[in-house]
Amino acid sequence: MDALIRRSFFVNMNCWALSLTCRFLFHAIETLILTYYDSSLLVSSQGHFPRLENVGAFKNVSIVPTQATCGLPDQHTFCHSSVAVESIMSCSQRFCVQECPYRSSPSSYKLLLSEGLGTCITEDKRDLHPGSFSNNSSFIFHNHKDCFSTPRSLRLAASFTLTVWLKPEQEGVMCVIEKAIDGQTVFKLTISEKETMFYYRTVNGLQPPIKVMTLGRILVKKWIHLSVQVHHSRISFFLNGWEDDGTPFDSRILVGSVADKDGTLQIGQSFTGLEQFVGRMQDFRFYPVALTNRDILEVFSGKFPHLHTQSECRCPGSHPRVHPLIQRYCIPNGADDTTNDRVLRLDAEAHPLYYINDDDIGTTWISSVFASTESLDHGVSITIDLQNGQYQVFYIILQFFSPHPEAIRIERKKRDDLNWEDWQYFAKNCSIFGMDNNASLEKPDSVNCLQLPSFTPYSRGNLTFSVLTPEPNQRPGYSDFYNTPSLQEFVKATQVRIHLHGQYHTKESWVNFRHRYYGVNEVTISGRCNCHGHADNCDSAMKPYRCLCNTESYTEGNNCNQCLPLYNDKPFRPGDQVHAYNCKPCQCYSHAVSCHYDLAIDPFPQEHYRGSGGVCDNCQHNTTGRNCELCKDFYYRQAGADLSAIDVCKSCDCYATGTKNKSLLCDNIGGQCNCKRHVSGRQCNQCQEGFYNLQQSNLDGCSPCNCNTSGTINGDITCHQNSGQCKCKANVIGLRCDSCNFGFKALRYSNEDGCEPCWCNSHGSVNQFCNPLSGQCNCKERVKGLHCDTCMDDFYGLDVTGCKACECNVAGSVSGTVCDAKTGQCACRPNIGGRQCDECLDGYHKVNENNSFACLPCNCHKAGTVNGSLLCSRSTGQCTCKPGVMGLQCNQCMLHMYNLSISNLLGCQHCDCDAAGTLAGTSCDRVSGQCICLPQRQGRRCNECKPGFYFSPSSVTGCLPCMCHITGSVSQICDKLTGQCICQDASVTGQTCEHCKELYFGFDAVTGRCQHCNCHPAGAISGTCHLVTGQCVCKQFVTGLKCDNCVPDASNLDVHNLFGCSKTPFQQPPPTGEVLNSSVISLSWSSPDSPNSNRLTYQLYRDEAEIYTTEDYYPYSVQTFNDTMLSPYTFYSYYVQASNVHGFTRSASVTYRTKSGVPTGNLHLNPVFPVSHHSVLLHWTSLSNDSGPIEKYVLTCTGLVDLQPCGQYEGLETSAIIWNLIPFTKYVFSVQACTTGGCLKSASVTVITAQAPPEGLHPPTIETISSTELAVEWSPPEKPNGIIIRYELYMRKKLNPAMNVLPPQIRVFQSSGWLSPQPVIESPNENALAPPQTSTTVTDLKPFTEYEFYVLAVNMAGSISSDWISGRTGEAAPVFMPSPSVYPLSPYSLNVSWEKPEDNFARGEVVGYSINLMTEQRFLPPFSQVLHIAEAHELSYVATGLKPYRMYNFTVTLCNQIGCVTSEPCMGQTLASAPRKLSAPQVEEINSTTVKINWNEPEELNGPSPIYQLERMDASLATLSTEVMKGIRFPGNGYYRFASSTLPANTYFTGIKVKFRTQEPDGLIFFSASPGNQEEYIALQLRSGRPYFLFDPQGSAVAVTPTNDGGKEYNDNSWHQIIATRIQALGNITVDGQYTGSSLATSGSTIIGENTGVFVGGLPQGYTIVRKDVGMKKLVQKGFVGCLSDIFLKKLHTPYENWESLNWQDAEEQSNVYRIWEGCPIDLSEGAHFLGKGFLELHSGVFSGGLEFEISFKFRTDQLNGLLLFVYNKDGPDYLAIELKSGILNIYLKTGIAFTQVDLWLGLSYCDGKWNKVTVNKEGSVISASMNELKEQTFEPHVQQLKVNSAIYVGGIPPHIQNFYKELGLEQALSESIWMDAYQLTVLLTAGEMTPS
Repeated sequence: MDALIRRSFFVNMNCWALSLTCRFLFHAIETLILTYYDSSLLVSSQGHFPRLENVGAFKNVSIVPTQATCGLPDQHTFCHSSVAVESIMSCSQRFCVQECPYRSSPSSYKLLLSEGLGTCITEDKRDLHPGSFSNNSSFIFHNHKDCFSTPRSLRLAASFTLTVWLKPEQEGVMCVIEKAIDGQTVFKLTISEKETMFYYRTVNGLQPPIKVMTLGRILVKKWIHLSVQVHHSRISFFLNGWEDDGTPFDSRILVGSVADKDGTLQIGQSFTGLEQFVGRMQDFRFYPVALTNRDILEVFSGKFPHLHTQSECRCPGSHPRVHPLIQRYCIPNGADDTTNDRVLRLDAEAHPLYYINDDDIGTTWISSVFASTESLDHGVSITIDLQNGQYQVFYIILQFFSPHPEAIRIERKKRDDLNWEDWQYFAKNCSIFGMDNNASLEKPDSVNCLQLPSFTPYSRGNLTFSVLTPEPNQRPGYSDFYNTPSLQEFVKATQVRIHLHGQYHTKESWVNFRHRYYGVNEVTISGRCNCHGHADNCDSAMKPYRCLCNTESYTEGNNCNQCLPLYNDKPFRPGDQVHAYNCKPCQCYSHAVSCHYDLAIDPFPQEHYRGSGGVCDNCQHNTTGRNCELCKDFYYRQAGADLSAIDVCKSCDCYATGTKNKSLLCDNIGGQCNCKRHVSGRQCNQCQEGFYNLQQSNLDGCSPCNCNTSGTINGDITCHQNSGQCKCKANVIGLRCDSCNFGFKALRYSNEDGCEPCWCNSHGSVNQFCNPLSGQCNCKERVKGLHCDTCMDDFYGLDVTGCKACECNVAGSVSGTVCDAKTGQCACRPNIGGRQCDECLDGYHKVNENNSFACLPCNCHKAGTVNGSLLCSRSTGQCTCKPGVMGLQCNQCMLHMYNLSISNLLGCQHCDCDAAGTLAGTSCDRVSGQCICLPQRQGRRCNECKPGFYFSPSSVTGCLPCMCHITGSVSQICDKLTGQCICQDASVTGQTCEHCKELYFGFDAVTGRCQHCNCHPAGAISGTCHLVTGQCVCKQFVTGLKCDNCVPDASNLDVHNLFGCSKTPFQQPPPTGEVLNSSVISLSWSSPDSPNSNRLTYQLYRDEAEIYTTEDYYPYSVQTFNDTMLSPYTFYSYYVQASNVHGFTRSASVTYRTKSGVPTGNLHLNPVFPVSHHSVLLHWTSLSNDSGPIEKYVLTCTGLVDLQPCGQYEGLETSAIIWNLIPFTKYVFSVQACTTGGCLKSASVTVITAQAPPEGLHPPTIETISSTELAVEWSPPEKPNGIIIRYELYMRKKLNPAMNVLPPQIRVFQSSGWLSPQPVIESPNENALAPPQTSTTVTDLKPFTEYEFYVLAVNMAGSISSDWISGRTGEAAPVFMPSPSVYPLSPYSLNVSWEKPEDNFARGEVVGYSINLMTEQRFLPPFSQVLHIAEAHELSYVATGLKPYRMYNFTVTLCNQIGCVTSEPCMGQTLASAPRKLSAPQVEEINSTTVKINWNEPEELNGPSPIYQLERMDASLATLSTEVMKGIRFPGNGYYRFASSTLPANTYFTGIKVKFRTQEPDGLIFFSASPGNQEEYIALQLRSGRPYFLFDPQGSAVAVTPTNDGGKEYNDNSWHQIIATRIQALGNITVDGQYTGSSLATSGSTIIGENTGVFVGGLPQGYTIVRKDVGMKKLVQKGFVGCLSDIFLKKLHTPYENWESLNWQDAEEQSNVYRIWEGCPIDLSEGAHFLGKGFLELHSGVFSGGLEFEISFKFRTDQLNGLLLFVYNKDGPDYLAIELKSGILNIYLKTGIAFTQVDLWLGLSYCDGKWNKVTVNKEGSVISASMNELKEQTFEPHVQQLKVNSAIYVGGIPPHIQNFYKELGLEQALSESIWMDAYQLTVLLTAGEMTPS
């Protein structure tokens, strides 16, 4: 390494040439050095360290003197240096300029919104763009005609920039700015939520616009900063500054520059009057230049991006982007980072100080020229601040442009708050520093001076300072860096200072003084973050830097310098090259959040990997101890419990009644409490078996059961813990099990069921009870027998209806007989059958005779009947004939059929006469079937030709003559079908015998014969020859007329040779081999390309030795041979020799190598005991590589029961752990050692994993038996994880939510046994015990009471408890019903309310209540009249139709399914009502201004004496005017209905577009459904402020809502657009053009058919929704409240989409909606306006009542009467009503049973149309009302908390509520239609603490 350092030092010193080659050489050497140190000292350690990097790059750099840089303050010159000596002897002058070549300051601009604002544009100081100053303003552009700004026109140059802040308030295309000349666009900029468009004109006219897709970037109601940068033909768009890489959002090329002249500028609207911008603009700037990208970011953010070198220098407009890799260059927008189209941002002659550490060797810092050698000797000081933390520095490399300094001093600051320290000296002669040259280093942190060489390069020289190895002397501790603390401190630095003194070569007098300067190409400080050996990476961009601590180190802090809170088992220690020294975790079992190290308890405090000193802090979960491993007093843990479980320590919960001396302490492990003598259970809460009734007073705890063992199951002596009920057999009853149940008798010990059943027949007995002695059952009428199971005589068929009469036929049955008692069959006479003997037997038919009948035989012909049946119709005697047979007895063939036969399925055969050969009109004989033939025909069917003729379909008669050759044939008779003649000689053939056969030639017509070919059988291909010449066809190597000679060069004529003769074979292919395994190679070869014979002999040679010989015959096949018993992994050479009778040929040689063999040796597998319950560690022997290298070991695991794999290991280790095993399960393990040639398998090993606590215990199931008994049953745990030895059942009463105390739990059952999950019996005694019982019956419980149970399952390793589950006992008759409460509602109604009694009184589910009116009767008891039957959920009833000011008595009857109980009566009085039958007043005129009015007293007072009030009616207040916009306004209870054809029917698509604005969270926008059951439907609705698109194409309703809007609610009183589409089963929704969602119907149907009409805005009153959808698919039936506009429906989907606007004038029906001409108000006055009808509904969440509340509002009117406000409880009696009536402000308050009324007299003071403020206040029992200065209050001690949950109705109430609250007397105001006539209200509702209005 030392030599390497020296070589690198001198190479660097002598790298003279300023070239890329030299630069790359330096970096290669530097990398080599760093890599050496990195690998030898730093990286090879087990600690983790970040890689080395240039930590000084781009950091702050300064110089002393501060002006010692050339070009400051003015331009300088210097002499250029090179590596040549001539450069120092002359002066090549260079300039040094530090000025920026382009702009160095921001450009000026003009604000476009500072003038020319239209009247509709308003200034706003509230809603400003992000980061804006408070004194700025934004400008609001409204959606009005001519709403635009016209600033003074600007003349565009070839380059310009527009920047503006925008906040659009609606969707659609909007014009930002346009310039035009005489109506011709110069340029125009528009935006929308989808795209930004730039229109422009060049000298060639208007060009196609530039379109930039900005979907998702420009949003409605969101501020966006838009910049448009134009330079000649390049345009760039910026959104919110620049993109992450410093580029614009998009950059495009224009066709040409924008051509501009004087014209008009318009902002906010195009010159066509369209594209109105609606929203806000701010800070709209015009720059006459193309801003740079950094300028645009500054305009957006207010911060100008900083660059390392001369940051103020800006790029030109043509290249506005700083190069991302080299900051001194600029590149165009739209160009790649690697483009060559670049310009310098800085002057080419600039050499600023920051070039010194810009990580660019192509730049150079040049100092100022030193005028004298003295100033040169004084030199300069360069300081580099590492800025963001303390680094470990290992190298400093100086790369000089100028000649070397003669002396260099390097200093460092270890921390910024410390002084400078010397680090290293370099000098031509170290005496200049008063030091020796290359002095030795005494200590690791000593500093010496290294002597520089006597000669250095004239330029481009380098110097490297290696902090650890300053050659030639090694630094002490250099080879043990991590164990040398002082050396570790020596490499730390936060700042580095380099002093340069003097200079080589330039002090000579003949050297031009302008050579005396320092030029530095780069200063490289190579170091790393100090992460204490616990991080591989470091984020050096942060301040301070932050080490990314390795997870396994468990450290934290910026420098990974401290342990995590739970990892202080050993003190923190930095990692080094040997050990990672990761922080060690404390074992706190998850019960603490931190721990600390205690030196006193650590047995090995000096060692990191041994010992432990961690102490857990503040143990939680009732644990204690150093490791939180113990439980506190009065707590325990189960044996073997998981110590990390959060509930490991459980409360002892000892039952003091069952413990000795009432002790509550238990064992720390297991939790067993100290029980009394006859008490058991962990908590001592249950009796031992055979005992019950645990009592505190009993010294032994429990009493004996005394069960009758004859009646108990298995003679069990145990009983129920509480009741003492013994476990009776099935048919036994009684507390002690000593009596038979009803229907049973004879209690015996030997009877498994205890008693015998009566066995009474259920059909024949009256009931199932019998005489307990004789067993005789009680029989029904006509039934007899001990068990009532036999019918009496003349009766039969005992069934559920009893026995039936026989009713035998007298004529058909034998006299004196009775029917069968079971079947009812009578005894019949011969040939007669049927149950009653009234039918003939089979084979007979009935003949009636003299009121009697006889049965005669059928006599059917067996051959003519179906299936040979002898049966006939019992009434007619007709046999069942076959299809071809007729006659009563089926004995004749039908016409054209013959031969009646039993085997024929048709009975007779068809004649089937040949129509061509049969005489027309004749039939065959019915016996023989012979047809009548034509001449030349013969045969039964006439289908044959006579001799001398043969059949021919072409002949008229069907037969032709034979025409046989006279000499060639034997006779003139031929074959009747083919016409073939019989030839006389074997050599002749042909139909007429006049042609030669194959193998013959030359037919002789005289003799009728042919000659034989006589071809040679060995030489001819076949025996045939030419029919005339007799020439045979020869084989390939044969010739001659008869093919009997070989061709030249051939021999051995052979009949078996396909060539005839043989030639020498040639071109034998080599064999093809396949290596099968380590000892076998399979070889195959084919025949020679030219075998030249039909027989070949093959000889196979291996390594020149013949190993196999075989023969083959044509056709030749591929030969194969397996060469076996070869050596593994060995090369073999093969070739094949092929020969025939004429010669041989040999193939080329081929070579193959065998595979590796199967390993050999002994492979032993052994598990390591003890094994865990979830894992097994196994190890095995290692094998040699004799049969080939071992590739892997394969360890397999298989479950012994299910034979399923349970894990596997593959690798070269000889041990492995198999994880994730199931506890207490048998597994089979084996291991294989494998090479590529095979595997050697070990013997199998069987291991049983350890037991673990059970898992997966489900709660028990509970079945109600009676009102006092519950049957509880449970299943074993899903994962027993061992042998289940005990179950415990615990019970408690159901927790009452109103109580904070848990009810006590008791153990009600325990069962022990042995339940093993292992199916294999290991020993005879393994399953000697029965499994523990899994069911029991809990008795002596309270009726209709809910109890909770859980089961505890215990195995040998622990236990598990199930979750609680509840069950309720059966019902019993109710015992008590409290009296109702009665209070008045109106003069005609009383509210009767009641409370449901507690469950222990109701004792069952309440099925209903009856409300009874009690009427007193003279001399008779009170009469009770049922007024109403209420359902169980009803707790009040309003008795109506009563008379004013009367007393009434009421009772309430409660009923459950068992019985009823009636309450005591309660009395109530109706209110006084308004007087009735008041006649009109009489008016008597006094003078022109005065009248006298008289009136009479009402005929019906209905209360105390009335107060009279005289009214005079005036006109109502006028409607206020407001500004409106396009749209339809819906008040919430109206709708439009359109024809069904409005929506396309029977289509696979749907499309709806709509814009809406609302403040209500719920409302139906659009609805259409199919007729009938509304199986198909389409809807748009708002639910909880969310839009939903609903549809159902039959059987699969779908609800679609946006999924990417973060749950946004759209009831914000802003306009939104919904686009809802459906294509087949897929529905999509898009809101505001950016929020989307989709969903798919699953029914498979895609068509939505006809509808009953289209509803918009709501549904008609009484419209029924038949569908039963739930959740988000449920239809909102509330009407829409707000405005709708621009509704479009899709009419066509393909081949193009067609959307049509919904025409409101086409509506077939409309109700309670505003007309289209009324529009939607843009701004509404505060409050609501009423015209004597309707109401305002506020949602129920606004006000819910309370013990104290205040309601205030304002109203104005000129009317006397009206309802102001009403709210009520939908589930109870509470309500609040505020109304004006006859000059009185009435407040009606109902809370529970208490009713309060406050009346505030107002007179006529409020009828003047002026605003009046009303306040209603409730403070405890004081209720007050005030209007303006008037106030009234009342004290009601019984008033309670007001509980309301309805909507708040202002100005009126709906009809259904009006009808329900008629007793309030509000109907009079309704009937006069004067509710809230011209009222306007502003309502403030508060609850809880009092709040002023």
